[in-house]
Amino acid sequence: MLLAMLLPLSIVLAVSLGATHLSPLGVMSSLGARLGLPGCVPIAGPGETILYAVRIPRALLAALVGGGLAVVGACLQSVFRNPLADSGLLGVGAGAALGAVIAVRFGLGHLFLALPLAAFAGSMAAVGLVYLLAHARGQPSLHGLLLTGIAVSAFAGAATSVLLVSTEEFRLKVVLFWLAGGLEGRGWDHLRGVFLLIAAGCAGLWLLARTLDVLSLGDDEAGSLGVRVHAARVLVLTLAALVAGAATAVAGAVPFVGLVAPHALRPLVGSVARRLLPSSFAAGAILVVLADLASRTVSARFELPLGSVTALVGAPYFLLALRRSGDGG
Repeated sequence: MLLAMLLPLSIVLAVSLGATHLSPLGVMSSLGARLGLPGCVPIAGPGETILYAVRIPRALLAALVGGGLAVVGACLQSVFRNPLADSGLLGVGAGAALGAVIAVRFGLGHLFLALPLAAFAGSMAAVGLVYLLAHARGQPSLHGLLLTGIAVSAFAGAATSVLLVSTEEFRLKVVLFWLAGGLEGRGWDHLRGVFLLIAAGCAGLWLLARTLDVLSLGDDEAGSLGVRVHAARVLVLTLAALVAGAATAVAGAVPFVGLVAPHALRPLVGSVARRLLPSSFAAGAILVVLADLASRTVSARFELPLGSVTALVGAPYFLLALRRSGDGG
């Protein structure tokens, strides 16, 4: 309930602050006027255009990306029975980066939605390759799936580096900013492009909440309770890859969100997926909305990469969590 109240407040704060300051009360009044509520008036001057053409779609997209990544992290933590797991285990980020660099290398970076579409194709191709290699000798173990994901990520990262070195300098800025993560220039078209994928994927994962709880008990226990472990795991990982791929395609690399949000919430709401997934969505959405706000307001001269902001928060948290778990030495 607290997260449900904080999320809209964080969005109102994000759309109010910036180079052009908008009053939070004025923003809420303008939203009320759009909904036809009596006594509400729109913001005067160019503030109305800034609000609806730039800030609202960007804030909503930040919430959607953060929520989706957090849900994916919560699901993978259950599937892999590792509280520090996130979408990086599937090679989603590395595959998306490779897809985007390929698009830029062949001169497609200037086309509208070319980078997000290429990144999404790359992320899904990486996940597909992980599946194929891991299943080459029958049903793989979780350990084998993890190692395969690491290997595919390393290969995609190496290929990305080779392509970056051979890419013309004037094209590098486009792809490097995207690799660092960010929502600059994103609007309603980008929001519409990924909304259905992320929303449908998160809804599907929530419907599999009971299956996730059973999978977290281990393969033998899940099988004894009537769950088809292999089929259930493939379904969960496919939906997780769909959500993470769409989020990464539109926002670039936004690390640690899928780890921090669900990991921090487990002591508060428990590990039952029916409660953890919606809570994680709200927490991840708040985290990325505020991180995006910081990325464009900390400096008046330039916009910080969104991925760098989330990493500044997530990396210390990861080290602290690792130390508390006893795995950090």
